This record gives sequence, C-alpha cells and structure tokens, in this order.
Amino acid sequence: MLAPSPPRLHALLATAARVVSGLDGTIGDGRAWSDARAEDIAPMVRHLRTHHPEAGAHYWALRAWGLHIWQPVYLVVVGLHLCRCTPDLAALSQRTEADGIRGFRIAMHVPRTDGEDSGLLRAARQLAEGWTRLYVQWRDVGPLPVKSARRLLADCVLGALLCVHGQRADWDAARMQALGQRWLDAMDLAGECGFLAFRDRSGGARLALARKGCCLHYRRADGGMCDTCPRQRIAERLARISARDGP
Repeated sequence: MLAPSPPRLHALLATAARVVSGLDGTIGDGRAWSDARAEDIAPMVRHLRTHHPEAGAHYWALRAWGLHIWQPVYLVVVGLHLCRCTPDLAALSQRTEADGIRGFRIAMHVPRTDGEDSGLLRAARQLAEGWTRLYVQWRDVGPLPVKSARRLLADCVLGALLCVHGQRADWDAARMQALGQRWLDAMDLAGECGFLAFRDRSGGARLALARKGCCLHYRRADGGMCDTCPRQRIAERLARISARDGP
C-alpha cells in the first residue's frame, strides 16, 4: 500500500496549480530537472526548428531553455511566499516531450519550513546549482549565450514574484523591489532584470518586468515584440503595458 502524500507537499502542488496557469505537478519519481541530457533536449529544439524555421537557431535554443527552467523557479517562489515552505528541487522531474514540457513530477518528501530568509537562500542556491548544471547540456544542442540564459532565468524569477504579488495584498511596490533584489542577488543574477512601475487603464499602480534580454519571439512568422521587449524604448514599453489591464 502506498504511503499517503505529505499534506504540506499536497498543499504546495494545489496552490501552484491555482496561482500559475500550467504549473501542474503530481507525486512521482524521475530524473531531476537539472540532469536533463542533450538527447532529452534535442527533440524539442528539432520540433521548434521544424515549426519555426525562420526564427533561427538562437530562438530555438532560447525557447527550449525557457521551457526547461520556468517550472522549478515558479514552484519554489510560490512555495516560499504563499505556502511558507520550500520543496527539494532535487526531487523534481519534468515531463519532457518533443513539442514541450507537460507538467512535472516531484518525489514524495516533506518540504522545508524554515524562515523566509533561510528558505530563500536555500532555494536560490538549488536553482543556481541546477541551472548551471543544465546549461552545460546546451553546448551539444544549440547556440545559447550564457548572458541570454541568465537573463531569461532572471525574467522567470521576477515573473514568478509578479504572480505571487497578485495573492499578497500586503506586498507593496517597495516590498516587491526588495524581494526581487534579494532573489537575484542570491542567484548571482543582480542586474539581469528588474521591475517597471506603471499605471493601468483604471489608474492603479502596477509593476511589470524591466527585461534586459530579448526572447526573440519577434523572429517567428507569427510573432512580434512582447509588450516588455527590451528592444523598445522605455516609453514605448510603458505605453503598451499601460494600455492593458495588467503586467
């Protein structure tokens, strides 16, 4: 008979799925996300090359990189700031398929419940060690400059904080700025992303990503520049994000 899942882990998975669209996890074992091999990554790059040949090799590699790193980042940020616990990322594996990643599995364990400071440092250390190990595999898959990899990772970290911000009425802009800085400092990503303050259509104060790296989506035939694309001047970005409801 299988042992029941720890309530804390079950609550974390439920919260993650509720707060972040597509962050769907189940209890189960598998190869750790940071141990993905080149042969696990290559089918995704080939799929992107087949469906978006015009976008080029740098887009294919960067898009695949983003798909591989976002779930671990969002899970630990949600866990720490909404569930007051941090999962062991060594227990997390991803369902990698040729056309993307379909959720994740996490081995049965009890997430840690340290304080926010110690939990943030531990989670940041695991993420930093994990992405460094994963990045090595891209040398055999496609062109991915380390600066681009770092900046997209920083985008994910602050993007996860923006998701959590919607659930934390007690967080003001100053709190978000401080937390964003702490996360990026702890992961040795200082300066790779930030926040832009703006007013939405109703006049409310909001935050959006002040990205430093381009995701290259505009290179796709069906693509274009994102609202927060760093290829645009700040004034253009503010005008675009202010014209919509949220960041």
